Parts: sequence; C-alpha cells; structure tokens
Amino acid sequence: MSLFHPHSCSNPFISVSTDSGANPTADTNSSNDLCFKDSKQRIKKMFNQIELSVSSYDTAWVAMVPSPTSHCNPCFPACLNWLLDNQLPNGSWGPCRPHPLLIKDTLSSTLACVLALRRWGVGLRFIESHFCSASDESQLTPIGFDIIFSGMVEYARDLNLNLPLRSTDIDVLFHKRDLQLRRENSKGREAYLAYVSEGIGKHQDWEMVMKYQRKNGSLFNSPSATAATLSHLPNSGCLHYLTALLDKFENAVPTLHPFHVFPRLCMLETVESLGIGQHFREEITSVLDETYRCWLQGEEEIFLDLPTCALAFRTLRVNGYDVSSEALAGFAEEHFFNSLGGYLKDLDAVVELFRASQMIIHPNEQLLEKHISWTSHFLKQELSNTSKCAYKHKQNIMQKVNDALEFPHYASLERLVYRRNIVNYDVDDIRMLKSSYSSLSIGNKDFLRLAVEDFNACQSIYREELKQLER
Repeated sequence: MSLFHPHSCSNPFISVSTDSGANPTADTNSSNDLCFKDSKQRIKKMFNQIELSVSSYDTAWVAMVPSPTSHCNPCFPACLNWLLDNQLPNGSWGPCRPHPLLIKDTLSSTLACVLALRRWGVGLRFIESHFCSASDESQLTPIGFDIIFSGMVEYARDLNLNLPLRSTDIDVLFHKRDLQLRRENSKGREAYLAYVSEGIGKHQDWEMVMKYQRKNGSLFNSPSATAATLSHLPNSGCLHYLTALLDKFENAVPTLHPFHVFPRLCMLETVESLGIGQHFREEITSVLDETYRCWLQGEEEIFLDLPTCALAFRTLRVNGYDVSSEALAGFAEEHFFNSLGGYLKDLDAVVELFRASQMIIHPNEQLLEKHISWTSHFLKQELSNTSKCAYKHKQNIMQKVNDALEFPHYASLERLVYRRNIVNYDVDDIRMLKSSYSSLSIGNKDFLRLAVEDFNACQSIYREELKQLER
C-alpha cells in the first residue's frame, strides 16, 4: 500500500453517457479505443498497488508522541516536518479533496496539527473563522468528533495555547461531549471510547483500552488511537506499530493501516458489478487466491472487521472457494450491537453482512438465515429514517441499502444490474472514520470510463444482432 499526497489530488468527476443510441464516428472510435486501453492498464496496476490518502489528522497525533529517551523531543520528527510542509494556503490541514461538507473534518485535522506544532514549540485563523461548523448538523461528522474536538480544545488549554474562540461556543461543545460520555454503558460504548482515546486523554482508562490492542500492536488499526495510547502508556507493541508505519510511509500516515484486503476485494467487486470483469481475469484470480490464503490463516484484517469478513465470505463463496458460514457467527445480532460498528450503527457493515448471508449453499445454514432476518429488519428501519440518519448526506450508501433490499442476489438480471451500477457509481467516494479518506482503488473514473465504453460496445453488438434476427 502507498499514500498519495493531498496536494496532488485532482477532481475525479467525469461526464459520461450511457445512451445506447450513441453512434460515434471512426475518429471517435479510435480515440475511445485508446482511452479504453489506457483505463484498462491503470486499473490493472491498481490491483497490485493500493493507494490511500494521507491523513493529516492521524499524522498530527503520531507527531505528538514523545521520544522514549527524551520527553522534550518528538519520537517521530518526520511527521512534524510533514505538517510544516503541508499546511494549505488558507491555514488549514485537511482532506485531499476540499468539500463544503467536510469542514468539521478539516477543523479536527487543523486543530490536531496546531496542537502538534505547539507541543514542540513550532507555530489559527482557520479555526476561528470556521468554528461555527463544529456544531453544524448538516456537516459530515467524523467518528467521535464531539469527544475528540472537545478533548483537543482542553489539550490546547494545557499547552497554554490561546484559541480565538468564545467561551459560550466552547461550553456548547463541551455540553455535547458530556452528553455522549453519559450515554448508557455497553460493550459497544466501551469499544467506542477506546477508539476515540485521543479525545479523552488523561481521563481515559488506559488498561481498558489495551484490551483492544491487536497482534500488530495497534488499537483498531488506528494510528491516532495508537499514538494517543503510546503518549500516555509506554507500550512496546504500540511503538513497534508506529515505527513500522513510519518505516513504510516515511513522514506521514493514513487514517487506518493495514488496509489491503478490503480495497482489493472492492476492486474485484467493482469490475464484476460494472460488467468489465472479463478484462481482469488474471488480477481477479490473484485477489481471490490471496484472500483465501488470508482467510485460512485467520488474519485479523479479515476477521476483526465485519465489512471485510462479509465481503470476503461472499466473494470467495460465489467463486467456489470452500468457506464456512461459521466465520460469521461472531456477527450475530446480539454481538454486533455490542461492538464498535453496532454502537455506531454502521450501515455499510450491515449491508455487507446482509448480502453475504444470501450465499446459502448448504441445507442447514440457519446462521445465515438469522443474519438475513435481523439485517433486513435493521436496514428497512434505517431506510425509513433516512432524514434522521447519520448518513443523510451520503446518498450512495442509502442507494446501496435500497438496492440490496429491492434486488436480492438470486433475482438480479445481469445487464440491468450493470447499467444500474454504472449510473450509481460514485467516482468521488470519500469515506469517513475519525477523518475522511479516499482510495483510488475504491472510487476511480477509470472504472466508470471503461464500464461505459464496454456497455455501449455490447449494446451496439446486441442491436446489430437484433437487426439480423428481424430480417
């Protein structure tokens, strides 16, 4: 996996037509053939090289980790240098693709970067002029924003950093934070509080947090949560994870790592669902074999993440690999709602589980039938509450929910599915964890361009065949 730099991001939107009546000239055909081949080659390369956007938010938290030998110096100075080199012209740090609904994310990233620079005595206008967006419910909200942003404001006070904010605005922010912290106790809430540890800081129960440490030394594969833990609790596993991360990416980090299995499976599903899988048989076989190897080895990247596990199960089973449905037993309804994803009502995760549960091939797979029952009920309920849903600004997930419920796997007509997926494909698929991220492997104009060209070519062939039959 590699990172792509925020300042090098370009707008991936393209204008394409799925009009089956198009009749291009010979010159246009030649140009389209060239574009088709170029897009195909770029997609082939993406199967071998996963790219994920840099997270200035997570990089800032890694930059705040003190050296084990001297608490007056940063443990990872390269991250500090990256912050100094990558402030945007308006004074902010943030997502690679500026968006009017990502101001909360930019606020959180900017404050984290300011704190990191202040922590080591290096360098606010953006925060002052955009602080009203912190309480704007129409904004896309990073996970744990109310807790984390409030915690960073408190940390700024500890560093004697005078933020240009009115006390009444800060009080509103702290009130929202306190409401979240007073919510009912559950295992899901405990996992959530561990995940947003950087926002709780010195008030955190670090022994509780360590229950969620993974084999690679991280907390939830989150650089920011791992860095916050290491800043408060010396731990060789956390240090090893962050050191390995910087060895790999040099001076900045993504918002989650590792992130290898899921995006490759997403690419496989994308090319299949858009009707262009026939152009990538070798790459598809490679992804399937590698995923199956990871499955057999019980890798945490698959089995501790519901969307990845469900997608891997469905993809492998559809392609004839021997995978047991018992692998999904840990995602029963009662377990899900005691998890981080259940606490956050993660629609993406539930949709993936619903689709995976339709892959019943043995007569006694009651587990999958139970999954279908509770996931379909949950999705229908969330779909009816769209206006109140946390995803109200992300229409593609709601469309995904609707399609999953309306068009089950066994009732889909291939060419109609391709066209529907082409129309609904999001080339600018920005996803949100504690900060926004994007991957060229998940949302990319080359997939759409190739799919449109292939679809129109097939339609042209079908029209010619129909003319022959009508003679």
